[in-house]
Amino acid sequence: MAQQPIGTPFTCEEVPLSGAISTIGAYIAVVNDPPWSDLVDGLALPRAVVEAGNMDLVHLDSIHDRLAGSGTLSDVTVVGIGGGTALDTAKYLAWRAGIPLVQAPTITSVDAGFTDAIGVRVDGKVRYVGHIVPERVILDVDIIASAPKRLNRAGIGDILSCHTGLHDWRAATDAGVGHAWDDDLAQLADTLLRGLDASIVDIAQANPTGIRFVADAYRQIGAACAAAGHSRFEEGSEHFWAYAYEHATGAHHVHGELIAFATVALAHVQHNDPAFAHRIVSSSGVVAHPADLDIDHFVYVETLLGLRDYARAEGLDVGVADLRTITRSMAEESWEFASSLPRRTTLATGSAIT
Repeated sequence: MAQQPIGTPFTCEEVPLSGAISTIGAYIAVVNDPPWSDLVDGLALPRAVVEAGNMDLVHLDSIHDRLAGSGTLSDVTVVGIGGGTALDTAKYLAWRAGIPLVQAPTITSVDAGFTDAIGVRVDGKVRYVGHIVPERVILDVDIIASAPKRLNRAGIGDILSCHTGLHDWRAATDAGVGHAWDDDLAQLADTLLRGLDASIVDIAQANPTGIRFVADAYRQIGAACAAAGHSRFEEGSEHFWAYAYEHATGAHHVHGELIAFATVALAHVQHNDPAFAHRIVSSSGVVAHPADLDIDHFVYVETLLGLRDYARAEGLDVGVADLRTITRSMAEESWEFASSLPRRTTLATGSAIT
């Protein structure tokens, strides 16, 4: 990518995880398992292991209080090893305790390892409760490449969302509401989208080149959001609908897959070159067909029709639902459009392709 990152990206080292861990000293491992059980034999032993999963704030506080009460959080580094739940849990514990953080993503399905905002859930709703910058991010490409390809392909979601996020931001700016327009951020979003298009074969193969592209895009997105103090260029109606849908259903999807579906659907609602989003998702191999993700047709329509009320109640940025009346026919048409995405299941078993 020709453009330099806006802001200061996190320090990222492409090194083997085992060697990097050996230089940290005493640490607490916050993990997803898999892959933890397959990695632990090659690592220096942690002081404690926290298996992530539940992102409810009350649950996270209980983990912090238990570790703090036992003295485990003294003179220690928190290391997140895994996907989004491990990385965000690690962020929260390090932030609460005021201790160093190191992140080691083992998949590229979500940008949590490269952003400073801490995402949790309160009453089933996504909340951002603080900010923390890791001392470094460890990128072990061999470990990431060994993960199911499905989880690495999902990384397109938080990059492709620039397509709909940028459109919402421009429309809100034209309406005189929200964050002021920034040409540099808009250019970054455009550069990322063009890079995504150019890298789509490598991403579909989930090869090291594709993994490095996604990680670098995440670094640029994280740095730009931190410098700007907002994520308007990358987060728009596609994320807002996803939050509303998961709140309504209690479902928890692979984040990037849900966002990939939502970007295709919301680009159609926006009249925002939906064919581009559809082509990127189709070419990437990402699982995004609503049937593959078990997205309920009725709930999709109802949450989209109620998106304006949800977004206003949650204090989210202005998007297409605020600026245009979304009719039932528009919602149905967007469902049909997203339902034309390729299926990623085997006919014999119904299981998703890895």
